Amino acid sequence: MLLRDVVLEILVPQWARGVTQVSVAEVHRTLRQWVMAGKTTSIWNDGTLRRVVQGLLATLRDFGVLQGAVNKRIAPAYLPLPAFCHIAFYLKQKQASGAKLLEMADWKLFFLPREGVERFLVDAHQHGLLEYHAAGSVTRLTFPAPTLEEYADVLARAAN
Repeated sequence: MLLRDVVLEILVPQWARGVTQVSVAEVHRTLRQWVMAGKTTSIWNDGTLRRVVQGLLATLRDFGVLQGAVNKRIAPAYLPLPAFCHIAFYLKQKQASGAKLLEMADWKLFFLPREGVERFLVDAHQHGLLEYHAAGSVTRLTFPAPTLEEYADVLARAAN
């Protein structure tokens, strides 16, 4: 959850303001506030906090969220269409409402605003990977398979 929180509560708002440079001091300061607010399982001393921040930033770099060995910056987001579709299917299992699925915070982990999610859904619909229909506040999203495993097969066949 800590990686998720760092992305959603620190990086995404920063990215939304157009700031891509990541300040280690800012991440450290925010995590210290979380520790003081009791959002961690225990109180972390300065050494632990420093190692956690270093580990978080290194992990986010390893996952491609950040770039740079020393000076970190938010990497340009890249999400292949089949990966988006797989994630959409997974999230649809958690959120039955198509309209609410578009608003889920999970999309921000990929730096996708609602409009970006809609563009992906339209693209996936045009490629026959799912059915997406929206009219006003009514949104209908269906998939050509009932389970995640079967949908993964659909995506694999479409890639060939």
